[in-house]
Amino acid sequence: MRLSSAAVGLVLLAAVGCGGGDGSFTQDYNRAVRPLSELGRHVGTKPSSFDRLATRTAETRANLAKLDPPDGAKDELATMLSRLDEVVTDLRAVARTARGHDVVKQRRAARALVRSSSEVERAESRLKRAVEG
Repeated sequence: MRLSSAAVGLVLLAAVGCGGGDGSFTQDYNRAVRPLSELGRHVGTKPSSFDRLATRTAETRANLAKLDPPDGAKDELATMLSRLDEVVTDLRAVARTARGHDVVKQRRAARALVRSSSEVERAESRLKRAVEG
């Protein structure tokens, strides 16, 4: 299964974090995404790698949900949390289908993960713009 680039993209995206804008929120955000950034480029293509990435993504999502964003960024953070939920679901689906032998289901799961990861990227960009004002 060739999903390592999508998974690594998700990790690298989270590692970038927010910059500028509300200093306290930015620092808290960057701390919140550490579970993903600590994975670095060590994301494999085995089902257990996707399970681990799903767990770290869920942990990151829980960390982000505890943050108090600036007033102009609340909706953007809520959207990002929702998109991260989708990624967690898709990562678990990739792990589950990778354990099976149904190539069609594996491809569907892979495509869903690529889409949801792209949505996280867009949501994070919107959040960053909202925080930076």
